[in-house]
Amino acid sequence: MKKIFVFLIAVSFVIPLAAQNAEYYYLRGTVYYQKGDLARAIDDFTKAIGLDPYDANIYVDRGAAYHDYGEVDRAIEDYNKAIAMDPRIETAWYGRGNAYHTKGNLDRALEDYGRAIGLAPNDASMYSDRGSIYLERGELDRAISDFNRAITLDPYMDYVWVTRGEAYFAIGEIDKAIADFTKALSLTPEAGPVYLSRGQAYLEKGDADRALTDINKALSIDPDNPDAYNSRATAHLAKGDFDQAIRDLDKAIELNPGN
Repeated sequence: MKKIFVFLIAVSFVIPLAAQNAEYYYLRGTVYYQKGDLARAIDDFTKAIGLDPYDANIYVDRGAAYHDYGEVDRAIEDYNKAIAMDPRIETAWYGRGNAYHTKGNLDRALEDYGRAIGLAPNDASMYSDRGSIYLERGELDRAISDFNRAITLDPYMDYVWVTRGEAYFAIGEIDKAIADFTKALSLTPEAGPVYLSRGQAYLEKGDADRALTDINKALSIDPDNPDAYNSRATAHLAKGDFDQAIRDLDKAIELNPGN
């Protein structure tokens, strides 16, 4: 009887200690993840799981680290474990949706984003990422609807204004596209690709002068972008400047000779 009593005392001490050590590894892994040191983050999350294998959140975070490390299948395995433990964790569904998106399984990604949104209906990033899949699939009305919701929830995410602008451009709503690209640039003034997108929208409107201004700005930020030279050549052609158009096309071919 005395041996059992001693054993119970020992167990009551070891179990909290193990859980505490798991928390330490988990927290350090989180710091490594935020620093971008994914290998060390994965190692610490794995040690935490070894000490506390029933904490679904650790699997979620290791899944995120695996995903960013390029181990997408392992990420999905971790998200599966987290969902099996606690299907109410929205970040597990969201993370698995991201992993399926990376693998190109858009149907599964949409399904998981939908589950995540059902659990966290006020998370702007989830609507944005689901909208991006709809945009990729050409389901533009659904994409715009999700981007609208994301912007309502968080109007300071510059990339959502960009993606909604791309959706508007695709359906021929050029003025709305320009307005969204302009808003994105007000949030991130040195975004070269957004200047290029707005310049292309001005080209679509037939405003070659504004297009040139934006494309020149894009090239000042990234002078090695062949798409920008190609678009600027189109603007020069619209203005009848054939020699400058040829020079820009020469540069585009030099930078990207395979296309």
